[in-house]
Amino acid sequence: MGEEKVNPWENVFVRWILLLPAHEDAHLTQTLEEIAMNQDPILQKAIDKWENMSHDSSFRSAYEAREKLLLDEQAKLAHAREEGLEEGKIHMIRSMHENGLHLEDIAKISGLTVEEVRRVIQ
Repeated sequence: MGEEKVNPWENVFVRWILLLPAHEDAHLTQTLEEIAMNQDPILQKAIDKWENMSHDSSFRSAYEAREKLLLDEQAKLAHAREEGLEEGKIHMIRSMHENGLHLEDIAKISGLTVEEVRRVIQ
């Protein structure tokens, strides 16, 4: 099945979606500016407004603070997920040991070495 291509010249929705990451891609920015100048005055207003806001240091500071907050939250969630997975694995290993599985079998199932399994159950 072929990959479907989207064309910002033909699809208004695509233009607006691409406007968000455009500041990271000079070619995309140029394309959207050409579309705005030639056929989409509302997009041109949005680009102009974005330009004005990006030059405003207080707006830029607020934007960067918000971006940092979102990245920090993502990192916290990823860390909590990893901790949860680790705790679950430890619980599983101890449970298998309590139910009489041999250390070698626990190691094979958990992907740890026998020595690592020993450290977990002690």
